[in-house]
Amino acid sequence: MSVAEARNQQAPSDVVAPVQAIMQRLERAWNSADGTAFGKPFSPGADFVAIRGDLHTGRDAIAAGHQQILGTIYAGSTIRYQVLQAREVDDRVIIAHVRAALSTPAGPQAGEHASTITAVLLRRDDTWEITAFHNTLITG
Repeated sequence: MSVAEARNQQAPSDVVAPVQAIMQRLERAWNSADGTAFGKPFSPGADFVAIRGDLHTGRDAIAAGHQQILGTIYAGSTIRYQVLQAREVDDRVIIAHVRAALSTPAGPQAGEHASTITAVLLRRDDTWEITAFHNTLITG
């Protein structure tokens, strides 16, 4: 068992569950090439650091940027997310690390790619939203 798996087993399901639910929404949106749906789990003022380091701020910018790449360099691609660990900072904030596995069939990004994501989730009333998302490419 990896360290990340051990941490997840120790983490209360009420901490991991909202992260898994949001990542499943992102996965479905990406695999459907739906940038609008991809943006919905983000808070209105969320920050998103993309895999190449560029910063996008706001749900609408995140959605529009994803719609653009899903129709061009990542057209036809599929993604899988796996929650590696999640911890509650307080009753309104969760920090999570997630592994992404991306398969792109053609174009300039063709091939298999992996990244590690740091996501900060914020609870608003009874709903969790992503307020910060940093995606780091795994190389080598």
